[in-house]
Amino acid sequence: MKNNKKSEILISQKKRSWYELVLAAVFYGVFIYLLGIVIYVVYLGIPVVTFIKLLTSLVSVGGFCFGYGLIFSATKDIIINVTDSIIITRYVVGPFSYDVKSKVTTFEYVSFFLDKWGEYATNLWYVKNRHYKMCSFKSKESAYQFCLDLSTKLNIDILDATEKGNFKWIEKDKLK
Repeated sequence: MKNNKKSEILISQKKRSWYELVLAAVFYGVFIYLLGIVIYVVYLGIPVVTFIKLLTSLVSVGGFCFGYGLIFSATKDIIINVTDSIIITRYVVGPFSYDVKSKVTTFEYVSFFLDKWGEYATNLWYVKNRHYKMCSFKSKESAYQFCLDLSTKLNIDILDATEKGNFKWIEKDKLK
């Protein structure tokens, strides 16, 4: 977690490892190859029934390859603008990026909990019962440290919701 300015907090996902990028390149390569086959078949002018059968199989395999290429190459960055109360989620694939902006009135608290996949997830809560899903961690200590850093920068409370039905507010004053 980095603090670029006093008014912005940047939470950046780590860069992809080399083998993930190689797998993404293989999947993208297969997708482009299949796209080339479709263009070539259209150029040849084969019968419509054969073309439709070939196109459905190529679209299903091509969609699979493109989807897994995205899974292995995409990263997610979160920018919290404190002064304007905006959360910007930036999805990045190579040189391309897509921003999703969420307007927030006031930040209330940050919580961490055990999700259904056995990871510790974190949420940033605002406006009564609305929340923003932040990150997931393998260990409780990592999730706790992330929440502690975020709550310190935003000056909000922390909720430990790892045990169902036994939520605990963590007082930051006793930690110092």
